[in-house]
Amino acid sequence: MKRKIVLLILFIGLAISLRSEVFTLWPWKGGGTSSRESLAETIPGVGPVLHTEKMSVNGVDLELTVSAINTDFVTLTEFLLRTFQPENLQFGPGSVKTAYQVGGNLVERWLMVDGGPGKPVTFFRITSPEKLPAPGEWPSELPELPPGAAVEQIIRFPGRNAVYGSFRNSGGDPAALLRTVSDRLQLTGWTPLGREAETLSGGSGEIFLRSDEKKILWVNFGSNGVGAAYIRPYLK
Repeated sequence: MKRKIVLLILFIGLAISLRSEVFTLWPWKGGGTSSRESLAETIPGVGPVLHTEKMSVNGVDLELTVSAINTDFVTLTEFLLRTFQPENLQFGPGSVKTAYQVGGNLVERWLMVDGGPGKPVTFFRITSPEKLPAPGEWPSELPELPPGAAVEQIIRFPGRNAVYGSFRNSGGDPAALLRTVSDRLQLTGWTPLGREAETLSGGSGEIFLRSDEKKILWVNFGSNGVGAAYIRPYLK
């Protein structure tokens, strides 16, 4: 049973890390490359869609697709630099994000994650309106917002009964905010898996389990006032 829990933590942590990159829907500032249609099919080595997932972002129904790209990351990077203007690209360790205008009033966003030597690149793609509506009320399924925080984005995944929310302008030290939310969650039946809030230096994020409702919750607080939370059911 302990091994199952450990594997679950590793899987959820990786899934949240990757998906949160797509969740951010890299803010579109306009300008740069534009196209009448999607440029996804021009990516060297791109394969068919392996997975699709419905999502609702600030109340707008969208679809996330996942594919494999059988091209090494260096070659893929060279293609991106030839195809897009610098303002359309954002590089990170082993990953790159792209956002460009499609068809005049849509924005297509890509996240490409390097799988390592001999492994394909994972390709996430989502197309959304150029402007999204305001996020609305903070979801009741998630821990309450810190003082001063403003809702930035709310994403629901109906297929997995999952909810993600991000916020900005939260006051306070991340470690102090984590201790506060951890104390509140434990009073209502949640168990922190990493016990980050109890460390001397304090942590900024934690994964919680609630066994009676079979749910898993991830919370994170950034040093610049931003934060996020994600909740979904789990199975033993």
